[in-house]
Amino acid sequence: MGLFATLNPEQLGRVQRARNAVSPFDIGVCLTQSVAALKRDFWNVVLVNLVYALLCGFLITIPPLTIGLSRFTEKVLDGKPAGMEDLFSGFEQFGSSWLMLVVMIPFLVVGFLLCFIPGYYLAIAWCWSWSLLADRRGTFWECMEMSRQAVTAHWGWAFLLLFVANLVSQLGFIACCIGIFATLPLQALMVTAAYRRLFAEPPVA
Repeated sequence: MGLFATLNPEQLGRVQRARNAVSPFDIGVCLTQSVAALKRDFWNVVLVNLVYALLCGFLITIPPLTIGLSRFTEKVLDGKPAGMEDLFSGFEQFGSSWLMLVVMIPFLVVGFLLCFIPGYYLAIAWCWSWSLLADRRGTFWECMEMSRQAVTAHWGWAFLLLFVANLVSQLGFIACCIGIFATLPLQALMVTAAYRRLFAEPPVA
C-alpha cells in the first residue's frame, strides 16, 4: 500500500465530480434537509441515535456502528424506511471499518503533533471516508483517498459545516441535556446530507 491509493476510472470520475460540485457544504441546505428528515421520522431517528451513542461506549463497536449510522441517515434523508437493522448492518464490514480507523489514527496523531494544521486537514478531509465505505465505493484506503481528494477542493467549507453541525448538536445540553436527544441526530444527518451533495450522482440522460 503506497502513501496514496491508486483509484480506478469510476472512482476518479466520482472524485472529479465532487471537486467540481457547487456548494456541496451549504450549511443552510444541509440543515434544512436534516431538520425535515428528523421531523418526518422523529422517534425512530432519536432511538437509533440513542442506541448508537450507548453502544459506542464499547470501543470495539464504534467503527462498524459508524458505517451503519451512515446507511441509516442516508435512508432517512431519502424518506425511505430505515431502522435498527441499518445501524447494525455495519458489522458486515467490521474488518474494513476497523482497518480504516487503525490506519487513520497514526496519521492523525503525527499530523496533530506537527503544529496541529496537518492533523486538522486530515481529520476534515477523511470525515466522509465512512460514508464512502458504507456505500461500498472501494477498499477502506480507496475511500480515504477519495474523501481526501474530494474534500480538499472545498476544505474550508467542510470545516465550517462540521463546526456548525457540532455546535447544533451541543445546543441540546440546554434544557438539562434533554435536548441532546434531538440535536445530536442532526449532526449525523448534516454530515450525510453534505456527503450526498458532494458525491451526487450525475443526472440520468
